[in-house]
Amino acid sequence: MFFDNQNPILFKIQQLIPYYLYNKSEEHIIEGATFYEADLPGSIDELKGEIALWQLHWTQQPVKKEKINTEIDAFKETEDGYFPNIRQLLLILAILPVTTSTSERSFSTLKRIKTYLRTTMGENRLNGLALLNIHKQIDVRPEEVLDMFSKSNPRKLQLSLLL
Repeated sequence: MFFDNQNPILFKIQQLIPYYLYNKSEEHIIEGATFYEADLPGSIDELKGEIALWQLHWTQQPVKKEKINTEIDAFKETEDGYFPNIRQLLLILAILPVTTSTSERSFSTLKRIKTYLRTTMGENRLNGLALLNIHKQIDVRPEEVLDMFSKSNPRKLQLSLLL
């Protein structure tokens, strides 16, 4: 994933990915990492040392091994624990959404569910309907819902006998 100039912080942190890593990228990475300094397990000085070792690690790789070009694969390379600050920055880079489409989809769903005629709908029902609409791939059978409801709310009338 390659970020454009719309988000300069992520563009700078992206240079931790070995494919985009070059000798003079340390200053850029540090500039981007200062924004997430509170999330790092160590200090910025420790990060500088890790970046130097990270660059050395990837410049001394055998020619036959290709350089990693995704943040997830780079994150997997830090599982040994030698680069905790770099690992945290790669995790941040991997989980930040590139677009706002997921949020926009959720609001569009809520707009369809909660209309002018349904303004008195409670929060629980609204959440349930929104989740059903967003996660359409989950198969919900009415019989299962009825069974769960009858078991959780015992009544005089046995709902299970009606089926």
